[in-house]
Amino acid sequence: MANHEKLEIAFHGAAGEVTGSRHLLGFREGNLLLDCGMFQGHRNDAATKNRTFRFPPASIDAAILSHAHVDHCGLLPLLYKNGCGSPVYATSATTEIAGIMLADSARLQEGDARFYNKIHATEKLTIEPMYDEDDAKLAMSHFKPFDYKTVFSPLPGVSARFLNAGHVLGSAMVMLDLDAPAGRRRLLYTGDLGRAETLLLDAPAAPQGVDYLVIESTYGDRTHEPLVDAAGKLAEVIKKAVKERGKIIIPSFALERTQEIIFILDKLRHDKTVPEIPVYIDSPMAVSLTEIFDRHREGVCFNAKFRDYSRTDGDPFGFDDIRYLRTREESQTLNNKSGPMLIISASGMCEGGRVLHHLRNGLEKENNTILLVGYQAHGTLGRKLQDGMKAVKIFGIEHEVWASVETMHTFSSHADKNDLLAFIKAANPARGVFLVHGDAEARAALAATLAAENIKNVKCPAMGESFELS
Repeated sequence: MANHEKLEIAFHGAAGEVTGSRHLLGFREGNLLLDCGMFQGHRNDAATKNRTFRFPPASIDAAILSHAHVDHCGLLPLLYKNGCGSPVYATSATTEIAGIMLADSARLQEGDARFYNKIHATEKLTIEPMYDEDDAKLAMSHFKPFDYKTVFSPLPGVSARFLNAGHVLGSAMVMLDLDAPAGRRRLLYTGDLGRAETLLLDAPAAPQGVDYLVIESTYGDRTHEPLVDAAGKLAEVIKKAVKERGKIIIPSFALERTQEIIFILDKLRHDKTVPEIPVYIDSPMAVSLTEIFDRHREGVCFNAKFRDYSRTDGDPFGFDDIRYLRTREESQTLNNKSGPMLIISASGMCEGGRVLHHLRNGLEKENNTILLVGYQAHGTLGRKLQDGMKAVKIFGIEHEVWASVETMHTFSSHADKNDLLAFIKAANPARGVFLVHGDAEARAALAATLAAENIKNVKCPAMGESFELS
């Protein structure tokens, strides 16, 4: 797309699906990539979508990262491994977090490949990681951090600013003022948009003067349960585990979701609402990220309510009986421990990491509970469990599901249908809306809602589709 006379946007990921965000702006001055995320789904499907870019990596002149979730940043190491040498712009917190996320992603791929290849050696089935830790370090060497609201120019003719997205620590909407053939145009890319009601972070505010809006639609067809219900529902699950002497296994996103759950557990302990049981944070990445949250807890992203509690409590991410585990040996000891206990482990969609080993050892026991606390994309192991499958494959080996599987939508850090509608109406984009990062049903439902509100020029781009921005 480089050297085009037109200003165009092309959608190379998260178009009609939730993960793998990759959106490419092409114009006279070059190609600007908005996010470079990993598609998360069934192993074979994910391999096909992740290992081949729909554009030459060397053609990217600059990249901007909205936040450090792997479905938005996870293919940056592969991009640089395959020839990209351009800068990546992100907020300071996102830059810090991305370093941990990408290194961990590389380690997980290498570890999962070793384990898969070992147990399938007699069948001569093998998988290879997409990239290694050196590739992750190469990508990180190109990061250029900027604070919120600071104006920077990723390419000639482009003025950019990061605005709080309220989704995870460091998350940002990207506001771009672009030189187009017909004049100056303002494009806002929300990345993942936070809720109007949040546990830890300030809610996002819609900027004005937007011409084009590229917005997520993950929950475009539904509303969330009120956050006020989260503590009570988590308390019920804990009481059940105590009564049945079972394990609670929470597959959790290491970034934000884990810290939210720890925060609620801290408040439950503080209020003496639940029996005290051991809590294990079994994810080296989650441990490191929680340390970052602790260092930033007086920062601009956090809301006043959390900051007030933090000052009063002194340690909102720590209490008696919580243990942060880093080593594989510490993780393995949990398999031989009896419940009740609560294990929080990545990944959130059960597609890799230590949680797979806890599920292998816990799914077939009736007194255990698998508590899903985040979005489960189609094709993932988490979605299969959520849909009630009675037998699932982990590392290619089938396991029966006898444990209780429960879902809490309360914790979602994504804007729901009402939040999205309010944001779009407030932004009032003059020239068009592009709905991304949503499955077909959710996106179509949001498009219908916007049509009913007489919001025009709403597009649901297909994979690889491009549009001229006039």
